[in-house]
Amino acid sequence: MPAFLTYLTAVERLAAHVNSLPQEFSRALGEDLEYARFGAALVELPWFGGLTAGVHAWRGQGVAPAFSRLMRERAPVAFGVKAAELVSNGALVGTEAGLAFVAGYFTQLCVGRALEPVVQALVATHAGAREAPPAARHRIEWAQSLALMQELHGSPLVGTSAIRTKMQIRKASGVKGVGRGLYELMRVSSQEAFGEAPSKLEVDGWVRGFFLFAMALGSPLGRLTAGANEPSSRELYRGPGVDVFAALDLGLDATREVLSVLGSMIRRNNFGARSRFKLLEVCPEGSPEQVMRARAA
Repeated sequence: MPAFLTYLTAVERLAAHVNSLPQEFSRALGEDLEYARFGAALVELPWFGGLTAGVHAWRGQGVAPAFSRLMRERAPVAFGVKAAELVSNGALVGTEAGLAFVAGYFTQLCVGRALEPVVQALVATHAGAREAPPAARHRIEWAQSLALMQELHGSPLVGTSAIRTKMQIRKASGVKGVGRGLYELMRVSSQEAFGEAPSKLEVDGWVRGFFLFAMALGSPLGRLTAGANEPSSRELYRGPGVDVFAALDLGLDATREVLSVLGSMIRRNNFGARSRFKLLEVCPEGSPEQVMRARAA
């Protein structure tokens, strides 16, 4: 859950340099940044579904929700490719909105993979004596997110209304769920990649919970979550062998490469086996851990 601010920040940095992207994605990010944020936040959204999960997300406790695990571990690339294919065929959601969603989704995937070796190394060396690895990961990722916001904006922004803008994943305001077209894009892609999909009721709950979390994070109450932004947390962000900002930029470079291949597939409307193989060459299938092991082999 705590990496969502890093992913949302990464999407904004991608959108700030759209000239380096294929025209389709450049136009989409310029017009529908909120959909890109939605795609970037998607793997984290299930944490915000329901009061219990929301409290766990706030405190950094609990086991990752089932859909978050599917998105991270089973077939994350297949999900994104199916979504791109559906958008290419003009199905379910507007073209620009759909492409922005796809761009945000692959931003999260590529940036998460770039940061994974850093996070794993820090969990191994900075976990407390009685701190479980998931709790240590939560603390480290949250500290990194706040430090990234501090570097880019001069403040972590939590406890201010500015953080709510950074977390806006819908164009409409208020506590509402996801649109039917975007939900169907998620549902069909999920069925193709995972063999199952969340209900619209579930997804609506995630979106509402995320909105309420953004409201709380932008209030004085949000400052309570900034406790990890202490001087000692700087070594979790930039120090010997650790440079989160540099890793994020590597992830964005990988995102641009993926979107370049996807752009070619979309223009040719070719999502056959050969085209998918070319994409998998630059963005292998599997969990972050599996990708790490394959690259190390």
